[in-house]
This record gives sequence, structure tokens and C-alpha cells, in this order.
Amino acid sequence: MRIELTAEDQQALAWAVSTGSRTGQAITARLQDGDVGLRAEDVAAAREEWRAAGRPAIEIHHHRDAVVLPDGSTVLAASLIGPDPDDRVDPPDFGLYLDERWDPPWPHTHARWPDFGLPADVDGLRTSLSDVVERARHGERVEVGCVGGHGRTGTALACLAVLTGLPAGEAVAWVRRTYCDGAVETEEQRAFVEAFVAETDATS
Repeated sequence: MRIELTAEDQQALAWAVSTGSRTGQAITARLQDGDVGLRAEDVAAAREEWRAAGRPAIEIHHHRDAVVLPDGSTVLAASLIGPDPDDRVDPPDFGLYLDERWDPPWPHTHARWPDFGLPADVDGLRTSLSDVVERARHGERVEVGCVGGHGRTGTALACLAVLTGLPAGEAVAWVRRTYCDGAVETEEQRAFVEAFVAETDATS
């Protein structure tokens, strides 16, 4: 069952995972073991820990950014949170969204990828990211996004950077420097980029 996250839930979960609280560690450990989704009890526990810690502020900002990939092609990176994400003067030609809650009016597709987790179908994601690269190289305005625009979007951008020529070891640092220093939220997402790179290199 899909869990609808409030702004407070997002703050609490971001704090729990980024600080490695008891709940954050438990969520991360389950994701490493292949559990692909959050549970209602995770959200409740993270919220309780966050409140007990004094509700520390975690910056949640929105993204509508053009990101120039290493080969010179450009993709848009965006978050669902913030101003109405579907209200654009110049909307994308196509979107790849990493959260099924984002269903904009322009042509798009989804990749199954739980918040704070890893993609359920790596081969399918690879195909989708390769499609993004080809569309961008042919001049289409292509957007990649998720709810917060950091974990999943940042990880996807790092993989796109590798697909367009960046050395594997530089991908996460590059996306944090070029796009947002909050990109690629967890150690597991960083490791996913490296594993994705290894598979890409092995098949090239």
C-alpha cells in the first residue's frame, strides 16, 4: 500500500536517514536487504525520533534545474515538492519520473524506485536512462525527477553522467557539485552508482 507523506513526514525521514538515527539505520538496512518500500511504522518512528530531537530543520528545497551532462547534452532535474510542478511556461518534451505520484500532462514514463531506496528494475532503469541521453542529444527537453529531487534524482543524474563519459569514481562528487550538494542521499545510493558503472563498463 502506498504511503502518502506529509511535509513533516519528509522532514522526519530525511533527518532519520541522513543522521543515521535508530529508525534511519533500520530503514537503510531493510533497503539493503531488498525491501523496496517504506512502512507506516517507519514513518511514525522517524517522526517520533525527529520530534524528540527537537524537530531539527532539514532544508527541503525544490528543483527546476538544467544540468549539462559531460557530453554537453542537457537534461532538466526537478522535484515534485514546491510550486505546482505541472505549471510550466516551457514544459518538458518528455519526462522520466522516479515516483509514480508524479503524473504530469506531458509525455512521460515512470521507473519503480521507492523513496530512500534503490530501483526495483535495474535493467529497466538503464534502458530509461539511455533513452533520456538519446533524447537530450537530439535536442529534446527531457526531465528527470522525484518527490524531493535529491536521492533518486541525484542518483539518476550520476548514472547519466557516467553514461555520457564521466569516470565512475567522480560521478557522485560531480552531481553534488554540479546540481545539488544534497544529491545522492544514502550510502546505498552511492554504492548503486558504482555498481551501475561496473555493469555499464562490463557491457560496453
